[in-house]
Amino acid sequence: MPVHLLVDRDDQTVTVFSEPKDGQYRQSPRHPWGATVELSPPVGITLDTEKLKDYAD
Repeated sequence: MPVHLLVDRDDQTVTVFSEPKDGQYRQSPRHPWGATVELSPPVGITLDTEKLKDYAD
């Protein structure tokens, strides 16, 4: 899977795993909810995570 998005409700973060090689992702930047997150190709979109704050416990 070239890009994997993890939404963590406990930490209120979004982690984007990308650039897989030899069974591991080489990139895994973590962003707080509310950040604008770039998903690399082949997804190639910008995700606004502000709305996720509505689901915080």
